[in-house]
Amino acid sequence: MKPYNIDIPVLILFFVRPEQLNKVFEAIKEARPSKLYLFQDGPRAGNLEDISKIEECRKIVANIDWDCEVHRSYQSKNFGCDPSNYMAQKWMFSHEEYGMVFEDDSVPAQSFFPFCKELLEKYKYDTRMGMICGMNNLGTVESPYSYVFSQSGSIWGWATWRRTVELWDENYSWLDDLDCLSKLQSSMDKELYNLFIKSAKNHRQSGKAHYESILGAAIFLNNLLNIIPHKNMISNVGIASESTHAVDNIKKLPRGIRRLFFMKTYELDFPLKHPKYIQNDMTFKKNIDNLMGNGQPVKRLFRRLESFIYRLVRN
Repeated sequence: MKPYNIDIPVLILFFVRPEQLNKVFEAIKEARPSKLYLFQDGPRAGNLEDISKIEECRKIVANIDWDCEVHRSYQSKNFGCDPSNYMAQKWMFSHEEYGMVFEDDSVPAQSFFPFCKELLEKYKYDTRMGMICGMNNLGTVESPYSYVFSQSGSIWGWATWRRTVELWDENYSWLDDLDCLSKLQSSMDKELYNLFIKSAKNHRQSGKAHYESILGAAIFLNNLLNIIPHKNMISNVGIASESTHAVDNIKKLPRGIRRLFFMKTYELDFPLKHPKYIQNDMTFKKNIDNLMGNGQPVKRLFRRLESFIYRLVRN
């Protein structure tokens, strides 16, 4: 058996998508991390196909041909995406000071592993940092450095520290803090603020821990910065009939959003070139907001209409 290649814990979240999972796991096999945390949700009630695909996925991640420490948390019942994602991340970070997180559709470039290892160590005690992203939604950015800092960031392949996860508030108690809300409102675009608050209230009412909004709140409320590589290192291959958040056909998505899937990935050069100063890159944020339609209600409305029309045509 081959020795591990990089000393870092890696969490893989998967369910019933063997085709996508295989692509992710092949990339992880090539990297050979020292620890694997495998989390799988249980079958949906009465769904026999889930049972067979669950077994198929388990066979994929059982094909470990290097020396590594393996932890498994395979659920017997179905929790759904929420709160299973939250459960999985809390599980790994209860055991590890830091680690990398992949869902079953986020295929990483090989250099993402040493990139994360180096920066997780470099910023281990820097409480200004929130997470390390593998996805650069813009593809590339012009920079003399290997990465930029921003409050914007993607969770399609990422890494973080236990200290960040300890900031997560699954009860959304900050929604009852008027002083907090006032300061948050003054620091955000009006439309984005309203969407953020509405989403948080809906998730709290559901009673399910929705890690995306919980993580986002931790970033915003604590004024944390995310590390974004100057070149994209993640390709999301999650357009499939079993997709949790996406559609089953990329042509059902607005044209401006399609580019985020199956993106080209790049390998970074080493040694990394570290920024001299810790500065929030507002140009990067502006470009991300423009891409995603943040603060642009007309663009967002047009995209909803565009998606509705595409779905009618494709269905």
